[in-house]
Amino acid sequence: MVTIRKNLVSQSIINSVTSGTGNGRKWITIHETDNEKATANADAHGRLQANGNSRSASWHYTVDDKEAVQSFNHNIRCWAGGDGLGNGNANSIHIEICVNSDGNYKKAVQNAAELVKKIMKDENIPLAYVVQHNHWSGKNCPSKMRSGKCGYTWNQFKELLKDDITTVSKPVSKPSTSNNEGYYKKGTGLYCIKKACIAYDGVVFDKSKKVQALKVNEKYTIVDIVKSGNAYRLKTKSGLFITAKKEFVEKV
Repeated sequence: MVTIRKNLVSQSIINSVTSGTGNGRKWITIHETDNEKATANADAHGRLQANGNSRSASWHYTVDDKEAVQSFNHNIRCWAGGDGLGNGNANSIHIEICVNSDGNYKKAVQNAAELVKKIMKDENIPLAYVVQHNHWSGKNCPSKMRSGKCGYTWNQFKELLKDDITTVSKPVSKPSTSNNEGYYKKGTGLYCIKKACIAYDGVVFDKSKKVQALKVNEKYTIVDIVKSGNAYRLKTKSGLFITAKKEFVEKV
């Protein structure tokens, strides 16, 4: 696990470059510092925030190839999303990844993934709610990861976070014809996607809560089975819900 060191800013700085407390903590937003200057590491950016950033900007963590430095507690609404009063600023925890020339960018990305996984667990944030800065404002950030030319693409970064998902290469075996009542009868555990479907943020299939496309042959850890009307939903380890219909999923 990456070392996390706190260098929390003063209340006066919180007052000047954030919207104060009340962060909903529903999202995690990934940024890159875009500062390639040597020594522009996590410690330097942490000190920048602690000493009073000259820009009207703030973020919770800075990560490099050696450590993660925390500048703000999670309940603070930092100014990093670029979306005014939207979810980026009001409901997200922000992480900056260092790109300093004297650092190891790939290791910094790996450390950031370790930090994100910890925050996901601590705050109960699902994988689908880990997004790029670009998601909120359209800014080309995290630029190196978005270009995919420096060791990690965005999709590869997301793969580092998928502790409860394993992609299998062999075809899914056909279900037993003796069970016609649905796989919810078989309980929790590891389930495999047989037919492409969508995961939802909630038990009811509300189209507005569609958050993640599930691919054939992916495996998901199911921690609960919930009935919604006459249907059953499978709750994944990351908190999302998928159908329990046997034409879509199979317990393995």
